[in-house]
Amino acid sequence: MPLIDPRLTTKLADFFPQSCTIKTSVVTQSTSGREILTPADFITDIPCRIAPTAGKEIKKPDGTYTIGSHVIVLDDYYSTITTKMTAVINSITYDILAVEFDAEDITTRLPVQVVT
Repeated sequence: MPLIDPRLTTKLADFFPQSCTIKTSVVTQSTSGREILTPADFITDIPCRIAPTAGKEIKKPDGTYTIGSHVIVLDDYYSTITTKMTAVINSITYDILAVEFDAEDITTRLPVQVVT
């Protein structure tokens, strides 16, 4: 028996106020035979919540890089999402850095960073 009844999240409509689209890259070839990566929707309209995190900054001579600027929580278990995909919320694209699940497989947690 799960610690949290999955029906609880359906009763908390405001807990996942945003909608997320997971995109993957589809490889096609140009007429010259060159590979072209084209973004394509993988999963759409996933109820979610996004929040900023403390993140981590790495300072290098050529610039400062921020790692893990946000975390996205998806309202379900999505084992097919990988770190080669991106998440889009409110027209902002995020690189997925990791895919994590809660102990009951009720939500999926995505540490992400904004694509610039």
